Amino acid sequence: MKYHLLSSAKTLQVSYIGMQTQEVAIKTTLKIVMKADAQQLEEVMVVAYGTAKKSSFTGAASNVNAEKALKDIPVTTFEQALQGSAPGVTVNQSSGQPGAGLSIRVRGTGSMNASNNPLYVIDGVPVISGDIAVSGVSGDSKAYNVMASINPDDIESITVLKDAAAASLYGSRAANGVILITTKRGKEGKTSVNFKASFGFSDWAVNNHPKVNGEQAHELVYEAGYNEAVIYGGYDDANAKAYAQELADSYAPLLDKYSNWEDVLFRDHGFSQNYEFSAQGGNEKNKFYASLAYKDEQGKAIHTGIEGFTGRLNVSHKSSDNKLEFGANVTFSKQFSRMADEGSSYANPYFLVNWVCMPNIPIYNEDGSYYNDFPFPQLGMMNPLENMGLERNTSDVFRSANSLWAQYQFIEGLTLKETVSYDFILNNSETWWPSNSQNGSNAGKNGLMIKIPYQFQNLYSSTVLNYNHSFGGLHNLDALIGWDIDMRHTQMVQAVNQNYPTDKLPEMGNASDPQTAYSGHSDDRMLSFLSRINYDYDSKYYVSANYRRDGSSRLGENQRWADFWSVSAAWRISKEAFMENLAYINDLKIRASYGVNGTLPNSLTGHMQLIGYGYNYMKNPGSFPSQLANPDLSWEKNYNFNIGFDARLFDRVGITFDYYNRNTKDLLQSQPVSLVTGFSSILKNVGEMQNKGVELDVNVDVFRDTPLKWTTGLNLSHNSNKVKKLYGGKDIIDGTSILREGESYYSWWSREWAGVDPETGEEQWVLNTKNNDGSLNKELTKDPSKAQRVIIGKPDPVIIGGWRNTLSWKGVELNALFTYSLGGHIMDDIELLYLGTDGETPYYNISADQLNRWQKPGDKTDVPRRVNGNPYARYASDRYMKSSNYLRLKTLSLSYTLPSRWVRSAKMNNVRVFFSGSNLLTWSAYKNVDPEQAINGVTSFAFPALKTFTFGFEIGL
Repeated sequence: MKYHLLSSAKTLQVSYIGMQTQEVAIKTTLKIVMKADAQQLEEVMVVAYGTAKKSSFTGAASNVNAEKALKDIPVTTFEQALQGSAPGVTVNQSSGQPGAGLSIRVRGTGSMNASNNPLYVIDGVPVISGDIAVSGVSGDSKAYNVMASINPDDIESITVLKDAAAASLYGSRAANGVILITTKRGKEGKTSVNFKASFGFSDWAVNNHPKVNGEQAHELVYEAGYNEAVIYGGYDDANAKAYAQELADSYAPLLDKYSNWEDVLFRDHGFSQNYEFSAQGGNEKNKFYASLAYKDEQGKAIHTGIEGFTGRLNVSHKSSDNKLEFGANVTFSKQFSRMADEGSSYANPYFLVNWVCMPNIPIYNEDGSYYNDFPFPQLGMMNPLENMGLERNTSDVFRSANSLWAQYQFIEGLTLKETVSYDFILNNSETWWPSNSQNGSNAGKNGLMIKIPYQFQNLYSSTVLNYNHSFGGLHNLDALIGWDIDMRHTQMVQAVNQNYPTDKLPEMGNASDPQTAYSGHSDDRMLSFLSRINYDYDSKYYVSANYRRDGSSRLGENQRWADFWSVSAAWRISKEAFMENLAYINDLKIRASYGVNGTLPNSLTGHMQLIGYGYNYMKNPGSFPSQLANPDLSWEKNYNFNIGFDARLFDRVGITFDYYNRNTKDLLQSQPVSLVTGFSSILKNVGEMQNKGVELDVNVDVFRDTPLKWTTGLNLSHNSNKVKKLYGGKDIIDGTSILREGESYYSWWSREWAGVDPETGEEQWVLNTKNNDGSLNKELTKDPSKAQRVIIGKPDPVIIGGWRNTLSWKGVELNALFTYSLGGHIMDDIELLYLGTDGETPYYNISADQLNRWQKPGDKTDVPRRVNGNPYARYASDRYMKSSNYLRLKTLSLSYTLPSRWVRSAKMNNVRVFFSGSNLLTWSAYKNVDPEQAINGVTSFAFPALKTFTFGFEIGL
């Protein structure tokens, strides 16, 4: 802080970097409160291949402060904290199991048959991301999100690049956005050591699919039997009652004590413990940051969880002349994940409690043995509790990601930087079905084991020459050229053995019946040239251009190389002279951009003519043509327009607004070919899709210059998705999903439900047959087979967003993030197919909604009469298309830092205690399921989201 005594000797001028200069009258005692100068505050943000001042950035990006978004929050991967923190970013976690995968969309879905996931770049290096779980079991839902190998507390900041200007330097991999992660670096000064420990427990975030109790089940099965006997059997009242009583006593008997299957198939609470150690320090020339963390997270399902270590070491050194600087980023992790099946199988406890595990079915016999009578033998299964924990489905993952970097300044402003990185991941996947388990005893397997060691390797090199120069006092130039080399290699071996003499020796060599063995490998190469030029005049007018040329081994020889580019400009209006009198506008910048980036095909060999081997003919080795060549196979191209503004008002309010129009062309789609070729279709670049929308982010410093400080922020996003072009303009229908030009990618194709006839209790549907004039016939029918399918809706919400708050006072700090979604829908297939079938199957568990069923003429309800063997059960319609509107207290943290005078006497720098939680409160329009479902909006038997409570402490030395 600088003081300057003015010539009058009656006033004092006080100035400080980032603060407004003030003149105050000289008094005996002075108390000066400095105010932030928004025009001087030049926040530096991480961008593609470097950093930039936020004031000069011409693209659309959201910067997430990890200190606020991740601090103390109980997450397995940092991606979970992005929801509600960055506008335009949608995070769908369809499973509540520890380490499960996520679906992340940046500005909507842009591809049909290629990836929709963003590119992840950690400390300047593109990395392997997503679910890397592998399995030899068809339909296995095992998952392992490789981002669980990164300790969230090691992250300094997260930047989401959204438009072409921000992301086009990553070219062919940037169409779905780019997420830049910067990890912590050492700071100059005395070495500081930090230890943090936390302990927590978890439970379901909401009461998923409430079901009836034992007495209610008996009553509903009785009623369904009675209606069946009267309506379809022609029974008189007495015989109908006798039939119904027999049905209810057989399938839903009254018991002295009813079973609670959820209590025995799941833990009362999940549990987690986390320990973290970090140290950092250095001097002007040498800096380091090191961390080591251990996490043990046990899920709600018995024998599920993720456990392991993560470590990091970031070091840097600067030469004595400050021209040479080099460093290393070294990370490792070793984690063991065990998951329960999440499909419609006997090994999935969540499926069982929503299917046949009724409260009227005993868990144990009177002698304490497992109950194994009806319906288990009829379904070919054992008591689910007896099978629980016997089967094993695991991923044992080791990851080591290491990079070396060096930069040299030839002259002032001209710097060459070289980065070399090697990322190695080994996933030892194992499936074990002992002979006494459900799957292990089926088909005479007598135990079965599948082992798959799977390797992922990524070698990356980046060379960048950067030039920064200011001249004439008004002109600023930033130019960059470089090239990247990215080489990825995978290899795997799979072995399957069965028939084990004992379940205590689950190794491949102990099986008497070896089944199959398989191995394979793949290689993926990319070579890129990149360049960028940024120019601004007087910090008022900014222009930028990016160009990248990529060559990929995934593409045909005619399309192997492609160009990706962007142009953008910004006008910082607040720097103009005519804005000087508008004191309430501290900063105002308008920006616009347009450009092209791309998405690579998922297949590494989709362009090649392939011959398949391993198929024998007459006991001799054989081969056959397995794929047609397509030398014109190319990138999917994303044409992205963005216009927006950034403003700072009243020195308290920050506003960012963006409008975007994202047109994706050359989408990969299967195109029919002549059967003379021996094939029915080939993948070609023929489709088009559009995403357009708006994003708004508002931040307000409500209380800033008082002991109580409060900062609040609200963001919202609206995205509209539309399929623009399909091959031949033809619909693509897959069950209840449809792709149609002019409609959303996730559109539902089903019948239109017309409610319940109040006189008879029967369901009604709209015919929707075509009239002669092309209009739809809106007459009703009680036979769903006569009702034609139409587009009934889509899951896409109209608005999503988050509301964040930070309050602090005398060492107490409260952080709260609310997330919300409005205008979307859920398709509750669990109710449709199992819990809400209106009496079709008497031994299925029953939804509590069935208590509202029609019972007598005149009843007005949306639940039809119950009929055993209901012939119209499971007919898909919009009956189970429900609102997904919700507001959720997504994360909450409350901490208290002890006063420094207390802790310094104990020779410590910092002592803090905290409580944190996630999904603590949920208000939703539809109560039967958790409102956060998979991106397609369809409920499944994946485990629901969890509510977590965590307590911990932190000590700094």
